[in-house]
Amino acid sequence: MLHPHVAYGRGRSRPEPGGLRDCTGQATVEYLVVLGAFVSMLAGLALIWHAGGDGDLSDRAAAAASHGTEQGSTALLKDVLSY
Repeated sequence: MLHPHVAYGRGRSRPEPGGLRDCTGQATVEYLVVLGAFVSMLAGLALIWHAGGDGDLSDRAAAAASHGTEQGSTALLKDVLSY
């Protein structure tokens, strides 16, 4: 025959029938952290989608390119020959 303190561990009492005891809410905090990361990722993707749809993203990429055609043919030739 098992004693009650052996079945539930030394020094522990039986679980309460109405709920759990010593709940710290760790799962809720982890859920909120993961949800916040997911929502921020979706917001970032929406901003990139919006910038790509407006043409702003391609304009910035063309302006950042070191060998763009807007700088003239002399600058383009100099850039190509320097590699």
